[in-house]
Amino acid sequence: MKNWYILFVQTEKQSQLCSLLEQEGVHAFLPMMEYYRRDRKGLAEKTMFPGYIFVQSELDQKEFDSLLDSMQERRWGFIRQLKEEGGAALTEEERTFFQWLLDDAGTVRMSYGYLNPAGKAVITYGPLIGCEKHIRKTDKHNRSVMMNFTFREDPVKLGLTILTLKELREQELYTEETENLVLRNKAKGADKVYEKERVIKVFDEELQEDVEINLEVLISKMTQL
Repeated sequence: MKNWYILFVQTEKQSQLCSLLEQEGVHAFLPMMEYYRRDRKGLAEKTMFPGYIFVQSELDQKEFDSLLDSMQERRWGFIRQLKEEGGAALTEEERTFFQWLLDDAGTVRMSYGYLNPAGKAVITYGPLIGCEKHIRKTDKHNRSVMMNFTFREDPVKLGLTILTLKELREQELYTEETENLVLRNKAKGADKVYEKERVIKVFDEELQEDVEINLEVLISKMTQL
């Protein structure tokens, strides 16, 4: 299993340092993410954590420290290596998280999904599939989500485009498992994914408790009388 290390560097030197580390035989990269650029009305890429270089290597901590020391005269822009209690800064959970999200190019691609009647994101395509429980906040307007996962104490922000179920089907932005979920939701009348169900609570004397009534269903029945 490869070890992960993180270097804090001057932003303007980060690409140069990555190339230098690659020449030394370790895999160094800047985690990237796809995001929606409103001025271009399309996807673009940017670094997820400006100023931070991620390194994967077979070298253990002592060997990696020796490599950095040997590069002292050439590592322009290097500030420090991030460590926790003398070891690598990333925990096993964090490594698993990044391995799940990043593709072979070290980029988190845009994810796609819809909002269920409760206003929660359901991911149908992209690296965030299965990560719904880790989403803290969905920003449909800016096509992004805030995760409950943090890096250097800051919440991680990733790309998520919310579409209608019809658009997802047309663009084939779903997996077979998700299509089954979509069909079940359709059977429940959940095609209007952008709108939360409007409900009111009334007291049911027989049940002796509050019950919810869907206003759309109630209005529909009233107009049929």
